[in-house]
Amino acid sequence: MVRKLLLGFVLLLHLSVFAQKPVGYSSAEIYQQIKKLQVLGSVLYIAAHPDDENTRLLAYLARERQYRTGYLSLTRGDGGQNLIGDEQGVELG
Repeated sequence: MVRKLLLGFVLLLHLSVFAQKPVGYSSAEIYQQIKKLQVLGSVLYIAAHPDDENTRLLAYLARERQYRTGYLSLTRGDGGQNLIGDEQGVELG
């Protein structure tokens, strides 16, 4: 019994070495999180193509107005540019 308990303790001690350490936040990050507690709202920006996104609007709403923001791109993937290959059109999707 003592042997199993000792083995369990050693195993637990060994595994705790590989555990993630808690993230240390700066005072500015803590302040931003506190400010976000006073705002109730979120925004989902939906666009037809990835190049239609309005990053200025999303940045303004997230940073200045403290809203939770998200971006959803709806595309079939059959158009656009291919920077790493020769495929075009349907082959690209």
